Amino acid sequence: MSRVYDALCRSQAELGLPNVLLDPDALVPEVVPVPPATLEWAEIPVFHASPQRERLIALNGQGGLGVDKFRLLRARMRHLQDRTRIKRVVITSAVPEEGKTLVATNLAISLAKNTSQRVLLLDGDLHKPSVAERFGLAGASGISEWWSANQPIHRFLYKLEDAQLWLLCAGIAHEHPLTILQSSRFLELLRQLSELFDWMLIDVPPLSPLADTNFWARQSDGLLLVVRNGKAPRKLLKKGLETMDNPRLLGVVFNATETPDSTYYNHYYSHSKDSSTTPTDSRGSRGSRL
Repeated sequence: MSRVYDALCRSQAELGLPNVLLDPDALVPEVVPVPPATLEWAEIPVFHASPQRERLIALNGQGGLGVDKFRLLRARMRHLQDRTRIKRVVITSAVPEEGKTLVATNLAISLAKNTSQRVLLLDGDLHKPSVAERFGLAGASGISEWWSANQPIHRFLYKLEDAQLWLLCAGIAHEHPLTILQSSRFLELLRQLSELFDWMLIDVPPLSPLADTNFWARQSDGLLLVVRNGKAPRKLLKKGLETMDNPRLLGVVFNATETPDSTYYNHYYSHSKDSSTTPTDSRGSRGSRL
């Protein structure tokens, strides 16, 4: 555990916040029931993440404030799950280019490390898929190909090496995604996946102007909203949330913003290896609120 992480934990205690920031890596692995035999785990291909591995800071393990922020976010998510039994979590933003896929991929990796919980990262953006490319799986089959084929879902899953993380990519971009998403067949697939996995993180399109996100929000237990500093106007963000039937907002992840804690830690650890490089939006989220 880095000194940055220790300091963040102490700062939480000083602010009188609940003690939910214990390092999840040190926890005793959870006891997970054996999943139904409807999914052939052994037949799912294992892959090694590349070529955008440098953006998967939770996987690289290079340390620094960005990595520790994702560890804190993971701890809070697990705490929420203990309290409310959440499982399906949608990750979105108000507009494109706010870093929602960056947050989704790194949070999924963080939740899947040093645990017995099974984590599924699902690319719910069938308009502009991006999860597969982030892991070096560009062109990988996914939801679109599953929809066209009469084959079991495990033929379209991929498992990350040395982690309890599985990917269900979007596949080829689809002209009318809601045709797939709102079908009884896909809703049944979501139900089955919910029984097989302990976490389902779903990277979806921005709030505006597509209807897909409203669909995903209705199918989820909660929503994480990624907000990039200076990107989305406040009025647009508010309008996007108001268009949702029931957003069930779990929290907001602030991306690329110079928060007081980042300034303090960059100064305090200016001579440490962990803070030799200041985190940016391409290396990870600088702030989170849950």
